[in-house]
Amino acid sequence: MLALAAWAAAFAAACLSGLGLIAGIAWALLIAAALAWLRWTWLLRLAVCVGAVAVWHWPLVLALLLAVPRAPLLLPGLVSSTLASWRHPRERWS
Repeated sequence: MLALAAWAAAFAAACLSGLGLIAGIAWALLIAAALAWLRWTWLLRLAVCVGAVAVWHWPLVLALLLAVPRAPLLLPGLVSSTLASWRHPRERWS
């Protein structure tokens, strides 16, 4: 639970840093609250990447890992399904 709280705090800080860089800190709070209320999480994740790379000077890979922490869990399934489609292509109904 502590790790989840730490990740949420880092996510919020990076999001506010990214939005603050673009619109200022007062507007960043309003924009982040509106985006969270509307559940436009892809814009929040974009703001996290901008904040982590531009303000915190993190490498892009670490910024993406902060914004999308489940991405490493998706990669093995994506690779295996791609390899399976190459090995066993679907039949063509012509």
